[in-house]
Amino acid sequence: MLETQYTAPLVLPSHLLILSGPTLLLLCCLFFLKNYFFNQSIPQKFQDHYIAGLDNGRRTLAEARKHMVSNCGELLLEGYEKSPTGFFYLPTPGGDRLNIPTKYIEELKNAPDDRANFTDSFLEMFLGEYTSIGFKWHLHPVVIKKDLNAALNKIMPDVGEEIDYAFDAVMPSCDDWTPLAMGDNFNQLISRASNYMLGGTDLSRNEEWTRTSIDFTTDTYLAAIRLKQIPAIFRPIAQYLIPEMRNVRKHHDVARRVITPVMESRLRKGEEPLDLLQMLWDAARGPDKTPAFMAYTSLAISFAAIRTSSSVPTHILYDLCTHRQYIEPLREECAAVQAEEGSLSTKAAMNKLVKMDSFLKESQRFNPLTYVTFGRVIHSDLTLSSGITIPAHTTIGVPAYAIAHDPEFYPDPSRFDGFRFYTPPSSGDSSAPDGSQQQKPVFTTTNASNLMWGYGKHACSGRFFATNEIKLILAHFLLRYDFMFKAGQDRPKNLPFELQCMADPTVEILVRKRQV
Repeated sequence: MLETQYTAPLVLPSHLLILSGPTLLLLCCLFFLKNYFFNQSIPQKFQDHYIAGLDNGRRTLAEARKHMVSNCGELLLEGYEKSPTGFFYLPTPGGDRLNIPTKYIEELKNAPDDRANFTDSFLEMFLGEYTSIGFKWHLHPVVIKKDLNAALNKIMPDVGEEIDYAFDAVMPSCDDWTPLAMGDNFNQLISRASNYMLGGTDLSRNEEWTRTSIDFTTDTYLAAIRLKQIPAIFRPIAQYLIPEMRNVRKHHDVARRVITPVMESRLRKGEEPLDLLQMLWDAARGPDKTPAFMAYTSLAISFAAIRTSSSVPTHILYDLCTHRQYIEPLREECAAVQAEEGSLSTKAAMNKLVKMDSFLKESQRFNPLTYVTFGRVIHSDLTLSSGITIPAHTTIGVPAYAIAHDPEFYPDPSRFDGFRFYTPPSSGDSSAPDGSQQQKPVFTTTNASNLMWGYGKHACSGRFFATNEIKLILAHFLLRYDFMFKAGQDRPKNLPFELQCMADPTVEILVRKRQV
């Protein structure tokens, strides 16, 4: 039986030492009561399942939770390989997450939220009751899935032009080999492209909004980390004392200051541009149909869009510098498709970038945005078709990273093969204009062996736009620039933190404008 220990040192957070008198005395009493009750073992009813990270008893559960912070991938591989039932617990500082076998995702993928709640997993991961992540996220996922995705073919050409403009604005001249930390540049490019999709040039070329849309993601992430270091009983007070949360509140102020006038101007002039902000307004009802809620939701979209996309081009760049044999084939594919279609930003062009699609997926296999997907919070005892019952208040997930390294699905999984998912065209299929069989894109595909985007009704609804903008940015970079690591430089190590896997944005590579 897994027993969960909630432990904390009997030391008041330094931020609270500014309090005095009766208030401090009351908080001290509450603190010791908290430690008395919360440090007791809370037995889970889910028995006899493997716990990753205990190192054959050489680590305590508390030590395993600490080890997980920077070694999540290692623990997932261990649990996935060693659990005899397929169920295993991943110890995390915020509570132990039950990883489930993929055979159960079909019966859980469309489960109602009162049984298996997706948004609550975000609330738990990012402490959304304080940071706002996951809180009142009911409008934009539906609108993105229903309206934005249907309009991408009309929206992407203008986004492509904005990406061209953003490259000119963000990148230095690079006439000779220039050391650049491309992580920050890719952040800028992704932010501008995403903000253009959201609200046109009113947002993409507004420097204050661009900066807040980038920093909001980072600051909410840092605020959640900091708040998790503080005992839960003190967080309602600590949220007003720690600088990371002050930054989060400033970003909400910026959102209201920028988005509200944009919406008011549209309403006053009767303008209805083709962008996500207008789609949100048209779909909003009741108390949601206000400029203030549009501002709030715009930040939520910035968090999701930039968090999903910004680290991906950096990972891909590092992988290309490491495996340079893929650069020319990808560059040739981009040039050929651009010549055939006249533009890379059409749906037809995107679908023809099949080698790039394969490279993106292989890079994602090694460098996932998050190690665990299909997050759900089980609110009441849930009995699966096998008769196994998952107890109430359990956070579940699927070990997507471990599945992506299962040799049953991916032969020789430890070898990086950029064209693993590319099938060379065979002649004789008249369905394609050139008489060859056109491969379907695989990067956005979700199935039981490819769960990086989630699965079911809560699979990432923005993955189609994200893939398009990443492909356009990567194609632009390939066609206009040469790039390589500095002499003797190896692929930078990833920066894992709990469930997240980020590329190191501080690493400089050498970039030079192509001589063509």
